[in-house]
Amino acid sequence: MAVGITGYGVYIPKYRIDRAIIGKAWSSRGRGENAIAGPDEDVITMAAEAALNAVAHTGLDCAADLNALYFGTGSALDFEHSSLGVIGEVLRAGSEIDYADFTASPRASFAAFKACQDAVASGRIRNGLAVGAEQRSSSAGSQEELNCGDGAAAFLLGTENIIAEIEATYSHATNFIDRWRDADSPYVKEYEPRFTRDYGYKQHMEAAANGLLEKLEAGIEDFDHIVLQQPHAGMVKGITKALGATPDQLSHRNLFDFLGDLGAASAMIGLADILDNAESGQRILVLSYGSGASDAVSLHVTNVIKDNREHQKPVASYIENAMAVEDYVSFAKMKGALEKQDSPAKIGLAPASAALWRDGREIRRRDANKCTSCGYVSFPATIRKICVRCGSTEFEPVVLSRTGTVHTYCLSLYVPPPLVGPQALIISDLDDGCRYRALGTEILKSDDVKIDMKVEMVMRKIVTQEGVPVYGNVFRPVRIKEGAK
Repeated sequence: MAVGITGYGVYIPKYRIDRAIIGKAWSSRGRGENAIAGPDEDVITMAAEAALNAVAHTGLDCAADLNALYFGTGSALDFEHSSLGVIGEVLRAGSEIDYADFTASPRASFAAFKACQDAVASGRIRNGLAVGAEQRSSSAGSQEELNCGDGAAAFLLGTENIIAEIEATYSHATNFIDRWRDADSPYVKEYEPRFTRDYGYKQHMEAAANGLLEKLEAGIEDFDHIVLQQPHAGMVKGITKALGATPDQLSHRNLFDFLGDLGAASAMIGLADILDNAESGQRILVLSYGSGASDAVSLHVTNVIKDNREHQKPVASYIENAMAVEDYVSFAKMKGALEKQDSPAKIGLAPASAALWRDGREIRRRDANKCTSCGYVSFPATIRKICVRCGSTEFEPVVLSRTGTVHTYCLSLYVPPPLVGPQALIISDLDDGCRYRALGTEILKSDDVKIDMKVEMVMRKIVTQEGVPVYGNVFRPVRIKEGAK
């Protein structure tokens, strides 16, 4: 039974910082840009949006047909607590679903990918979603601060309507210490970059690639595209030479130059970038690396690849749709390295309370009730038991639209932390006729929002209280349209 990729999606934050700005702050240099998550984003919000894009690519009914969600990141939010249920709520997945977290390494995403593949191949699940995301914390003035970027990618795996069949995988692993983050520090450390490059990255990826080629009885020349983990442009050059790869095989963009070291999302976003333009019959070799382990994956593109391209949000469109962060201070604030010592506003309820557990789920799932007598829609569903228009108590469940237009808005210049002024509050006329109120995001000045402007509902971190993030829906100006080029 063939198992393969049936759909995929990515998410890359809008903000970019020129490495020259970071370098200048510490009397050093830098070239290229890093993608930076906004102050209301984290690995869960990025993973959720990538997952939504993957589901939209295929049209999968998550409630009925999504059986597993596996998540890989080196930037896990907690040592004990999984936030995958939040992503499941955004996807409107059913409760009979397998959640699993993979962490501690930039190749955690491909550990999740392989586990998902095995679960499908065994027949235990029909459709699984493997997601990789990264948002590293880095100490000021470090190489990690200079090079690390943020992003996420998601791949649906199954046995039907496969766009890229998984031909084989091969892993090579040893006890090797290159980068690490201990429990007492939020920051990634590295012993010696050259040691990591030569004996970690290059040696392990070369061994994994050669092992896969031997397993397939193939040569490197049999692949049309090669996707590499990209922690640094110089490291990519070394493994390219060692493999004997040609420029044509590596003709895809150097993501490090545009987005930085994306960690667990790096090879996944690179694969998505190739699939955006891949043709039937082509073969793709993917190589991931992290913490002394490398995975090699061989993929064969099928003729189904062209069927759902109108529902794609390509990597190129995310790279092009960017906003520059103009100075180091703004960058440090966004990364959380520079914080005002004010007491953040509290939401009035404990994040783990029954009320937030119940209402938060309905809000993230966009559950609502439609009156069967007059058609008025009430939300959240469990709070509104009587129709405010006609007094009826008979309802049918409906799901609110994600998109709409701005009916009216206001901008607050002075807001309590963690909110940052100007903070937009938007009332939107949704495409399904309902009217919804929520905070705005990616709105930095008055010109960024207008009456009748198209907006989309996305999940963001509203506040963190007692160490627990609280997620909710906000409105963002429509950023990437499906089928964008």
